[in-house]
Amino acid sequence: MKLFGPPKGKETLFRYLTKYMPQFVVSSIGGVIYNTAIVLGPIYMGRLIDAAGGAEGQVVVLSALYFVGVTAFFQFARYVKRWYMRDQFNRVACDLRQTFIERTLGRRLPDLEGETVGDLMSRTVGDITEVVDTVMVTLNEGWDTWLLMLSYLAVLLIYDWRITLMASIMVPITVLLAQTARHMLYRYSLSVRKMASASNSGLYRYLDGVSVLRLFGREESEAGGIKSAFSDQARFRVKELLLQQVLLPVYSLIAGLGIVVVIALGGQKVAVGDWTVGTFNAFLVMFIALSNRTRVAARVFNRWHGARAAWTRVQEKIRYPDALLTESVDDPRPNCSRLVVEDLSFGYSGTHVLNSVSFKASKGQIIGITGPVGSGKTSLAMALTGLYPYQGSIRIDGVELSEIAPAKRSKLIAYTGHEQFLFSMSVEENIVFGSDGGMNADRLDKAIRASALKEDLMSFDGGLATTVGEKGVRVSGGQRQRIALARAVYSGSDILILDDPFSAVDIATEQEILRHFRTEFRDRVVVLFTHRVTSFVHADRVIVLGNGSITEQGTHEELMRGRGVYSEIFSAQKFMEAEA
Repeated sequence: MKLFGPPKGKETLFRYLTKYMPQFVVSSIGGVIYNTAIVLGPIYMGRLIDAAGGAEGQVVVLSALYFVGVTAFFQFARYVKRWYMRDQFNRVACDLRQTFIERTLGRRLPDLEGETVGDLMSRTVGDITEVVDTVMVTLNEGWDTWLLMLSYLAVLLIYDWRITLMASIMVPITVLLAQTARHMLYRYSLSVRKMASASNSGLYRYLDGVSVLRLFGREESEAGGIKSAFSDQARFRVKELLLQQVLLPVYSLIAGLGIVVVIALGGQKVAVGDWTVGTFNAFLVMFIALSNRTRVAARVFNRWHGARAAWTRVQEKIRYPDALLTESVDDPRPNCSRLVVEDLSFGYSGTHVLNSVSFKASKGQIIGITGPVGSGKTSLAMALTGLYPYQGSIRIDGVELSEIAPAKRSKLIAYTGHEQFLFSMSVEENIVFGSDGGMNADRLDKAIRASALKEDLMSFDGGLATTVGEKGVRVSGGQRQRIALARAVYSGSDILILDDPFSAVDIATEQEILRHFRTEFRDRVVVLFTHRVTSFVHADRVIVLGNGSITEQGTHEELMRGRGVYSEIFSAQKFMEAEA
């Protein structure tokens, strides 16, 4: 059972909040008790003042105990309210971030390729934090301001309704003034969030390519772009804060005018004996609290309008269906005995790279695919993974690849490319990364031998426990390739798509790996993309691509007898190997 995630039904912010109804109910009860009982504090303080003016010592002590007891009671209610409210909003933040991550991972790769890490991180951390904190503050102040204001207003009306109405006329004026700034605050806040994404993206790009920047002397130029984004972010942030903060004294001034009315009219009632000093003090304390809360209410309005911009940016990314993660992964892994590709066309952004590619492969076969640079080898490898939309047909045992559920497809097909990605974990964790059910020692050993990684592991200080660093920077290019190859082999997938996996591996190691595949993995379909056609003497079938189409196809012997492009490339590479 998933601990955090989106609520059922329409995913509005309200549904995220009401998902944790018990916490909301308890915090609401605490808020009601605190903000209604709090009026007893000034009342009993006034009585204590009157008692201190001439009552017996016992009455004074009793009045003091009442005051302390009432204060302790409503402060405990405040503690309960804040505890459960914080618990609720911590869970809501986790739900929003979990939903954001699931939707991001569940999007189609062509969509994700247009995103930047910095922007997604800015929305996941900054925008969601802004939304959750603002809603929490709004609800908290909703109890501590509106209910408290109503409580104070009700008691003040009981004390003297004329003075209360005359002094409170400025309250709605303050709130209306706060509303007039909402559009500007929204625009400034949205600009701040966008500039935060731009600066985060630039910083990530800078750190990710710092070695290249230094080699070409581009540090200052790249840093200038980041500084410009930070400068724009700071500029809009200053405007936003100024608009919020400059109005606060205005709110205080307007709301404070009512205090003058209370002192003037309340002082007259004391002078004529209608009020005691304690009653006047209680009235004044409650009205000052009411006036201060008016300022707080205006500030909350301003912050809420700013947070709307953050929520807009979060909604842009969580509206995608999380198709990849909603599929059941408990179904048994399908088997593959035959792969059939017919009239396959594939490309990026509406431009076709492959046209009418057709071939077949059966379990136990190694299919070698080669061709000049730009012939479409990597595009064909990508199409065979099923991660991108394609035209034509790719069938696995008669089932169209695009119709296979993503969770099943991930267990059916394994891929390793010429640009291997390793996680900043140990060698062992990288190899067993895509497997469920823990590490299998025999399976791991077989994958290590198949990828010719045994001797390298013996040279590592930590062996399998050696940490490879961010993106595998602590191991060589050839070792990265073979760790990624071992990961694909360990997955147990029936179809292995190997896109130029030997570009950083010497010829002897390559031949050793291919012998392992030929002898130990007869239960799989291996599709090998490489420039080194000398490896294809081990292949069951060879396909030569040119300009996105198949120009030659057959066994190694058949293509050599045909004396076409493949024969010329093979002879040239054999000659160069002999010369070396």
